[in-house]
Amino acid sequence: MKNNLRILRLALCLLPMYLHAGTGQDVKQAYQPGKVQSARPAELIPAGTIVPVRLNSTLRSDKSRSGATILGTVMQDVPLDRGETLRKGSKVSGHVVAAITPGKGSDESRISFEFDQVQLGNLTIPITTNLRAVASRIAVRAATPELTSSENADNQVQIGGDQISYGTDGPVMVGSRVVGKYTSQGVLAHASNDLSTSCRGASQNTGLPQAFWLFSVNACGAYGFGDLTIFHSGSTAPIGEITLTSNGKAVKVGRGGGMLLRVEGSRPGEAQARTISSQETGQ
Repeated sequence: MKNNLRILRLALCLLPMYLHAGTGQDVKQAYQPGKVQSARPAELIPAGTIVPVRLNSTLRSDKSRSGATILGTVMQDVPLDRGETLRKGSKVSGHVVAAITPGKGSDESRISFEFDQVQLGNLTIPITTNLRAVASRIAVRAATPELTSSENADNQVQIGGDQISYGTDGPVMVGSRVVGKYTSQGVLAHASNDLSTSCRGASQNTGLPQAFWLFSVNACGAYGFGDLTIFHSGSTAPIGEITLTSNGKAVKVGRGGGMLLRVEGSRPGEAQARTISSQETGQ
């Protein structure tokens, strides 16, 4: 009888351990973060989303090396689908693909680079982008509103056009047409193909307003650099690879310069493969 009681007590002691082990195995099988994270990125940042970025690195055709990391900061809350937001202060990263300085037979300098990742909350999202507009640090500073009171900023002409803001939540104009509003972080407006610009507008499948920061909705190209040109925006093959050129001097986009990046429609796996391929070949 005593032996039977001992066996019963031992079984009761071991039972919670077996139950815990079984539960842990079930949770491990059900929770697969790799699958969850790989499924979300393509949905969270729709193709056509404009991301305003300030450079935290300097791009120079005479000093930047292939593979060097480039960093930037998102300068305005970016509306996404399903009420999600890419928050101001989020980090964007990429790398230099190639840099060329003037040599015999050519006076042209060029630098090619890609932005391929953005931090969204606690997730690192692979992205493929093209370049809509780039502005020098001086141009960014000139377009930055100066506060005339604790609530209102003075009227400012935005980078790349006759667009003017009239204080927080005031209308943003292109000529006599209201295209958006000015928030405390910058311009929030709808980009469309019927405006006088050669740049493509927002994605066809989203009616969300776009974050333009200090840029005009008409901004398209390079501002404040003299002869610097966007030779390849990355919107055509090689998709995601941006090339800037200059004649007679090195290409230089200093820290504090601004960019309007436009997210392409590539899937995360394609973006990662393109990044690895570029780093291995140095192209």
